[in-house]
Amino acid sequence: MGKKYKYVFDGQVYAQRLTGQYRYADEILMELDKIISRNEFEIVVPRYVNIDGKFKNIKVVYYGNVKGLLWTQTSLLCYLLKNHAISIGFCNITPILRPGITVVHDIGYKVLRGHYKNLYGRLSSLWHRLNYWVIAKSGMPIITVSNFSKRQISEVYKVNPNRISVIGNGWQHYERIKEDNSAFDKFSDIKPHQYYFAIGSLEERKNFKWILEVARRNPDSMFVVAGGKVKNATHKLDFSVASNVKFVGYVKDGVAKSLMANCKAFLFPSTFEGFGIPPLEALSVGAKVICSDITCLHEICRGAVGYIDPEDYDVDLDECLVVDSGSADSVLGRYSWRSSAELLKKLLNHFRSKP
Repeated sequence: MGKKYKYVFDGQVYAQRLTGQYRYADEILMELDKIISRNEFEIVVPRYVNIDGKFKNIKVVYYGNVKGLLWTQTSLLCYLLKNHAISIGFCNITPILRPGITVVHDIGYKVLRGHYKNLYGRLSSLWHRLNYWVIAKSGMPIITVSNFSKRQISEVYKVNPNRISVIGNGWQHYERIKEDNSAFDKFSDIKPHQYYFAIGSLEERKNFKWILEVARRNPDSMFVVAGGKVKNATHKLDFSVASNVKFVGYVKDGVAKSLMANCKAFLFPSTFEGFGIPPLEALSVGAKVICSDITCLHEICRGAVGYIDPEDYDVDLDECLVVDSGSADSVLGRYSWRSSAELLKKLLNHFRSKP
């Protein structure tokens, strides 16, 4: 089947802010572009997105003007049908009427359904669960980012594990980011090496409630939290209730890197993750890291970080800092965007070579 189809990447990712799953797509595509032949693959993007000059070998095709996530279900679908093509999607979504090869980062919308209580959250959960189901039933290869997610997808949707390939994240983008120390000028109460730092979207599973509760119990410690609001969040977080918590909102990469590099320790108290890039980013800049004691983070971070119970607020963070963690290099060396791109190339070449 593979030989008679051409393969195109879903370029709707370039209409989004570069965070999380969209960074995964961008970094792997940039590395893949370096190791393939010219025009070996195409990326189809909406006409209102301009990525001219971004790729040398991946052919860029501009197609369709539909706004938002519906572009994949309409414009990209039309392109696939007209060109006898199969899509490669990076962000949990596939053309429902012509499912392709898809990266399912996690199935949080399925296993955490109770987190999505408002109308937007319920609709988003329903939409993602429909995509998960279609992807599972399609028979097409599935890509995910950790062995934890692979097992969960296989068990929940009864997918043969042989259909699921693990292609993880990287951290090397942090090497290109220049530290921006402006946060220390803007917020006079944030002093280098005198605060704990956490970053993430304000979703319930990111567990910033833990930060607030621990801050109340440790009034002499300073906590800095960065993150952007999400439409599906319904739980209320009032960071002002703790005077030793400074919420700085969404910050750009340079500021985030600076806050990580200069913190007392980076905190990652998530209750659910498919992978978790921030701990790797923090390790890459030499920060001490304290993570939730959950299966996925043990898989990714191994012995290079300290672990806490994400439901226990009576924790001595200073004690966590003196625990002898393993080498950061032993963890960082296991992940790179280049190796992920090579795995993706191998998978795609194997699939399209099938008769």
